[in-house]
Amino acid sequence: MLAFAAIFAAHEDDSPYSKLVNEAVAVVPAENECVGEPVSLRDREQGSLGAMGAGQWTGQWRTRPHALLDVRGFASVDDWVKSLPRGCRRTLAKANAQDWQVIARPILGSRPAPHSSLAHFRCVVEHEVRLLADTPDDFFPAMQQAIGRYTNCIAQAGEIREYRDADGRVIAFAQEATKGRVIRGQWFYSTDHGAKSYVWFASVQDLVRRAIAAEGVDFADLGPSGTDGFSELKAKYGFDSVADWHTVADYRGPFRYDGFTGDSWAELDPPDWLFEPNLFEQMMGRVRG
Repeated sequence: MLAFAAIFAAHEDDSPYSKLVNEAVAVVPAENECVGEPVSLRDREQGSLGAMGAGQWTGQWRTRPHALLDVRGFASVDDWVKSLPRGCRRTLAKANAQDWQVIARPILGSRPAPHSSLAHFRCVVEHEVRLLADTPDDFFPAMQQAIGRYTNCIAQAGEIREYRDADGRVIAFAQEATKGRVIRGQWFYSTDHGAKSYVWFASVQDLVRRAIAAEGVDFADLGPSGTDGFSELKAKYGFDSVADWHTVADYRGPFRYDGFTGDSWAELDPPDWLFEPNLFEQMMGRVRG
């Protein structure tokens, strides 16, 4: 930690701080080497439950509204694209014209996360500094935010969609999880270069494509937005901002992976009565006797 702090200042060659920095640099892993803690799959899933509404329905905390898209009315992703305003369709066309490679990597239990590498950490740092550091004084708070978000995402479940440029460098990644009848777009980070290449729009289109094609999936969930402007951007692409999202997006059931499902979380799943039709009217009828 001291070496990390020392890199942000100039030191004499014979300074003990210079020695610390040199020793730290000598053991830095390769750019794409995964070095994260080999967290068990069950622990990864448990760490993801809050994003699936566990804290919301139990009353432990209330999150911001989630951006939801009901995909049941679309036969294909082309139907969804046709439903969008012309400006959105143009943006997606620009995104689809980019020269990048997309790689799906599962997050497995008892192995380092596939995004626990320096290359992916760079994405998170550049992303947070770009959004939060308007002045030099904002740099360290943005770094703190980046480190916290990174350690959270590499400890959670799901899979990543990794975007690499023509030179093979990671320019963005999207982390997703499927549970119950929902695909949750949970994390998205990009380098400065990735942000200029319409990667986020491509990742949203890919999420919608797979949600429509997946059996038993009703909603794509892009989660909460940090600003009203981002909520408005998601709304342009059909994602409605829903305050009581945990009663709409049905996260009951195990986490779903390619070829298998995870353990049951029935004890922490939303109760069935949350999804009963006309629930409010039924409750009021009972109150009135």
